[in-house]
Amino acid sequence: MFLFGIEDLVSGYEGILETIAHISVTTLELIGILIIIVGAFKSIVLNASKIFNKHEHNIRIALGQSLALGLEFKMGAEIIKTVLVRELQELIILAFIIALRAGLAVLIHWEIKLEKKETEEHNSKLENKQKEEKK
Repeated sequence: MFLFGIEDLVSGYEGILETIAHISVTTLELIGILIIIVGAFKSIVLNASKIFNKHEHNIRIALGQSLALGLEFKMGAEIIKTVLVRELQELIILAFIIALRAGLAVLIHWEIKLEKKETEEHNSKLENKQKEEKK
């Protein structure tokens, strides 16, 4: 009655899923890499403008945010890769990579938070000093 059996249908869906997963992983990895490259370039430009224009830009925060966002995309790609894993050893390696990238992301977010706090304290001190000088 049916031209195809259930096994053929499942096999077809697996092929489609693998193709979509491969495309998604490649796309997310590329986006993550581009975000990191653009963030690094932006930080270099901010550093150059800081030298010439004497404007205060926190380059560490800008670079850290780019790294964190890029890592988020790359972690998304690693999570999708779990669909493609066929062996336990590959899964263990993948889990280690995900854990490592998650740890890096947490560390970067922590660094950004500390840097923002230090910047706010520094700016507050400068404002208080300027107010005292005006009096």
